[in-house]
Amino acid sequence: MTDLPDVGVHTSGAQRARLLVVDDDPLSTAYQSHLASLLGHHATVETHPEAALQLAVDGEFDLMLLDLSMPELDGFAVLRLLREHETRTQRAALPVIAVTGYASDADRARCLEAGFADHLSKPIQARVLTDAIERVLGQGVASVKPDTDAGRLRETVRRLNEDKNGDERGFAPTVTEKFALRAAQFIDEMRRGAQHGEAELIKRSARGLKASAEFLGATRLSQMCSELGARAGQDDWSKVAEAITAIDHEHQAVLTLLFESAR
Repeated sequence: MTDLPDVGVHTSGAQRARLLVVDDDPLSTAYQSHLASLLGHHATVETHPEAALQLAVDGEFDLMLLDLSMPELDGFAVLRLLREHETRTQRAALPVIAVTGYASDADRARCLEAGFADHLSKPIQARVLTDAIERVLGQGVASVKPDTDAGRLRETVRRLNEDKNGDERGFAPTVTEKFALRAAQFIDEMRRGAQHGEAELIKRSARGLKASAEFLGATRLSQMCSELGARAGQDDWSKVAEAITAIDHEHQAVLTLLFESAR
């Protein structure tokens, strides 16, 4: 992501951490790595779970920020495979924080029970990330959770705008504009896939839009993308086209709320 503002929050005396940021959505990884850099940490980004697992095994990291919803291997599977390798090789366990658009008490409890060191909801604020790093690299827990899409989207905008640069412009307008462009591209690809019977194109585009929707807290849009990915190639193409139209309508509603909240 380019042209992200300086949040104006830098660590002073706090531990500088080597972070492995794992997420299949470039919008989310760009934001997290930019934020980590501004806080004085070094971030290595990986969008593919298998490659991230190899990096975690081969590299020297203090902490992993791991998205839960990724294709092929989700965050729970990555954590399980990492722990199995660490047990076999008698290697010290790498602390892993779950980073997700799902922020209910049940989601948080499931993450902690699975062995995550903490559970943070997207998008992470500078203050929250700093607290989590200090807590996990010294031990503890955290988090927050509106329970409707409208509430989550407004909370996302609030968080993004809380960290401002010198001219008082927060992250929300930039992230919203980027999402608008990415979402339009994904939906165009879905429509092209439906017209030409290209199930893989639809699945890939649905995964991309789902990841960005999760980052913002648009869980209904995220769920619709999941359902479309499962139906592509299995259902009547006219029904797939109808599902894409419904996704477009939902995405427009999300954008309207984001732009209104970001003013």
